[in-house]
Amino acid sequence: MSVLRDLLILTLTFTVLISAVQGKESGSEIPQEWKETTLSAKTLEKVNSAVEAYQRCLNEETRKHIQDAGDSRHVTDLILGVCDSKLAPAKAAFDSEKVPGVISDHYLRRKRSHAAQQVVREVMGAQALRYRETHP
Repeated sequence: MSVLRDLLILTLTFTVLISAVQGKESGSEIPQEWKETTLSAKTLEKVNSAVEAYQRCLNEETRKHIQDAGDSRHVTDLILGVCDSKLAPAKAAFDSEKVPGVISDHYLRRKRSHAAQQVVREVMGAQALRYRETHP
């Protein structure tokens, strides 16, 4: 469900940016109406698939490294580094549809940022639990 919401936001952002560029070129007002996505179903499927693979990788790597000692940021970077390549098919799908780099990069940055927040939260929680168990 989150993936669909993100794609909807991406589509809306894309539409607004294109409308803004067209409005500046022609000197007209920016239309204030909703426009459906122009991305094909195949592209949306590729993006969804890449995001799901990324999330699965994050889950698996987090389970593997949740008990690692050390700074939570370092453990998080390790997990994210392993899984970062899983988003490459999403970028390729956006590029094949000629989505502007600014929009696709923003979408992928947001995915990485949310993932980093989730992973560091899990790692810090596990470390706090371990500390509580060893320091009554």
